[in-house]
Amino acid sequence: MKLKNRHFLRDKEIKKLEKELRERLGENFSIPEKVEYGVLKDDLHLYLVDGAPFLIRRVDLLFPTLKAIMNGAIKLPKVTVDMGAVGFITKGADVMVPGIVKVDDNIKQFSLVVVTDEKHDKPLAVGLALMDAQTIKSSSKGPAIKNLHHVGDSIWNFE
Repeated sequence: MKLKNRHFLRDKEIKKLEKELRERLGENFSIPEKVEYGVLKDDLHLYLVDGAPFLIRRVDLLFPTLKAIMNGAIKLPKVTVDMGAVGFITKGADVMVPGIVKVDDNIKQFSLVVVTDEKHDKPLAVGLALMDAQTIKSSSKGPAIKNLHHVGDSIWNFE
């Protein structure tokens, strides 16, 4: 896949991006000085650092890539799933309540989360919480996390 309109952001644009992230994530991130921007599809925009995807904007939702989370630049609340759910999640499926084994208590409805596996604690996906932590813990069925970006998708494989 190729990026269209690829260019480096100006300082003013980076500050605006930082402000938006701060409103969404609090203080749990750091943005490097050089950020590149490009359009992948009409509704999918990427922010790159050192040529690798760092942030994704899909319509009005801005969220980090798994690589940004894995390198420690951005921290998100965590949802841990059993190994039986891993194959489904890495193919793009939403996270269902029965597959969840652990949930951070500070997860609010519609907040961004990282989904990890219970065996290796490796990030599998970035998602949007459809329920808060208490509701996830007390539920026995249904979708809990909307899968936004996962290992093996086009952004993960972007070069």
